[in-house]
Amino acid sequence: MKCYNHHDRDAFAVCKACGKALCLECAEEYKNSFVCRGSEECRHVADVDYRHYFIENSDGAFKFYRFMLVLLGAFLLGFVVVKSFLCFMLPCPFGMSLETILIFILALLLIIKGCKG
Repeated sequence: MKCYNHHDRDAFAVCKACGKALCLECAEEYKNSFVCRGSEECRHVADVDYRHYFIENSDGAFKFYRFMLVLLGAFLLGFVVVKSFLCFMLPCPFGMSLETILIFILALLLIIKGCKG
């Protein structure tokens, strides 16, 4: 494949925006890809593609983050329930301790944050 601008040179890369074959002189590395050197239009298209790629890939990570918050909150809530049940079965001097109440509040906040996003 030959360069779009220099027909006597072999192409080194393909512009991510317009798809033209480019030689070393015509290609410019821009955000992990190649675009036409000095072309603001090609840079703009590459920026838009880069943003779409970032948004698409970060959406899955955001869902995983929310799921982990809910899972951690549920685990802490289960811990508080089991601890409270054991406290009622065995004599506890103070009933529910401050630690248990704080863990319960933290568990609820994690679940709420995970559900809301």
